[in-house]
Order: sequence, then structure tokens, then C-alpha cells
Amino acid sequence: MKIAVIGSHGTFKTTLIYFLAGVLKAKGKNVGIIREVARACPYLKGSHGNVLAQNWILLTQAQWEREYQDTYDYVLCDRSVVDNFIYAVQAYEKEEQTLPAWLEPFILHHAKSYNFMFKTPVSAYGLIEDGLRSTDRTWQKEIDQKLKEYLKEKTISHIELPNSDSESYDDVIEYATRQAKFMANKIVDMDVQKRIFEEKYY
Repeated sequence: MKIAVIGSHGTFKTTLIYFLAGVLKAKGKNVGIIREVARACPYLKGSHGNVLAQNWILLTQAQWEREYQDTYDYVLCDRSVVDNFIYAVQAYEKEEQTLPAWLEPFILHHAKSYNFMFKTPVSAYGLIEDGLRSTDRTWQKEIDQKLKEYLKEKTISHIELPNSDSESYDDVIEYATRQAKFMANKIVDMDVQKRIFEEKYY
């Protein structure tokens, strides 16, 4: 089973992924985490990646997901090809290049491989200077809006997580704990239903 936590930058995706992994592991599940691919990209210079960097991120994301699915029962992805695609589109527009004809069909086809996508809401509190993530609140909101529009336009199945009113690290921990339990219950319930169906008909 493959689960992605998606959203704009600085929205507690990584925090949620690790909390979710902890809850699933506590339930006895075999879990693998795909970290944010952008942090491994050799071509990413600054927070606004160019076309080369964004293409590398998209293709590496898909490759890592396939590799992890051969090893783990539950693959947790810090981002997906879908939200990474939103950043790629911006890079192509900025460099005034035409989007390759193969790229969007590839994204939409791969998007069907996720069993769950949980989308995080924007949060100014999550914008922390870490050498990679942009702290530009306007850009954070812009990416979030474009992602929401794209998910709706392409009818990509996802679950919207509620807003976080976090004003301290304790608030973040409380929010992440609550949402991780919510996500884990959704995932385990689906897994149980799938097993029951397979036992009944196969």
C-alpha cells in the first residue's frame, strides 16, 4: 500500500509522515519512508528549482516509490509526483519552456498508484529557514492554490486534512499526533476491507 502526504512547502508534511509511520509501526506494520526527494537533488540550487532539477525530482520520486514497494507493505511518501508536478510547471513557465508532451500523462497515470493522498493545509508556522525550504508566505499560498485547483480539475482522489492553528511546537506535536491517528485508521480500515474482499472472492 502506498500513501502520500502532499501539499505546499512548510505544511508539516515530513512531521506527519514520521508520526504516521510511528502509529503504523505500533500496529505491527512493515513501513518504509520515502523522504522528500528534493533534498537529494544534485541540481537544486535554492528553493526555486529549475527545469532540470524538477524533472530529476519527478522521475526519482517515481523510481524510489517502485523500489520501496518491493520491500515494504506500507510505503509512506513525503510528497507525491502530483505536488512535485506543480513546482515543475512553475519552473517551465519561469524558463519559458514548453512542457514535454509525455510529462502530464505520466503524472496522471502514476497518480493512480497511490492508495491514499492526504493533503495538508497551509500554515505560516511551518515556514522555517532550513537552507532549502522557502519562507515566502505568498509563494506557499500560491503553490497550495494551484495544487488544490489541479486536484479538482483532474479529479485526483485525496483527503483534505483540517487546518492547524499551531502557535508552538507543542501545538504541532498535538496536531501531528491527532492527524497521524486519523490517517492510520483510514489506511488500516482500507487494508482490512481489501483482505476480506480477497479472502471472499479469491
